Amino acid sequence: MNPVATVAVTTVAVASNLSYAQPAAPPEVPASTASGLKYVEAASPSTTQSVPSNTSEEVSQMISRPKTPVEFVRNLKFIFDHDLLLNDDFYSEANLKNVFSLESAHVTRTVEQNGDGRISISSSHFLSIFPWVAIPGRVELTPTAQLVGGKAVHHTGRVTAGMNFLMHEGGPDFDESQRVFAETFTRLPPQPSPHGGPPPATAPHGNETWQYKQLADYAEKTLTIGFDPTGRLSSVLIGVKKN
Repeated sequence: MNPVATVAVTTVAVASNLSYAQPAAPPEVPASTASGLKYVEAASPSTTQSVPSNTSEEVSQMISRPKTPVEFVRNLKFIFDHDLLLNDDFYSEANLKNVFSLESAHVTRTVEQNGDGRISISSSHFLSIFPWVAIPGRVELTPTAQLVGGKAVHHTGRVTAGMNFLMHEGGPDFDESQRVFAETFTRLPPQPSPHGGPPPATAPHGNETWQYKQLADYAEKTLTIGFDPTGRLSSVLIGVKKN
């Protein structure tokens, strides 16, 4: 299973632990409503240049340690823009702690019998941005955010990478998220949820899911963002496929 698929599978377990699920897309928006949205479908795919692997460490050092949820999300956008998930040195524990303001990070590197090399990362131990909290009926504290991701170099030469970030509260609202990502997103149609879906939306853009795709000669990249019932950003999923 490649990291992108692993991220998707892990999301289900993470959502259960956080007592919330990744927001499901809502019903289709009527044309009169959709015309008022600030995110519209892209007319044509965008292209970008990959960051050479020998400069990825320097690029990672350009990211400041985040102190707020908005700064954290800005770092995710920077990672997407500069293809950092494709570079092995991005996954060092020291770099992950700095980029995501982590207290600790779990990093594993394996080589399978068929020659596939894999890197997997996960953490829910953020220094201060997303604290663990007490939930009635539970003895243990519960994380309010979770980060999972990784990279696979297949023996065929294909490279896949992905990262999924979920947060229970404190995310920026729709307009602030638009300013951070500054891309042309497409609203996704509703998808069935094994958890029954989130509670009903209580604010504009509540429970919405949007996606941006970027195609280039070297890779296909996707950026998917989801909002909780109150219309605040609750999930960011990055996927990269390089042939």
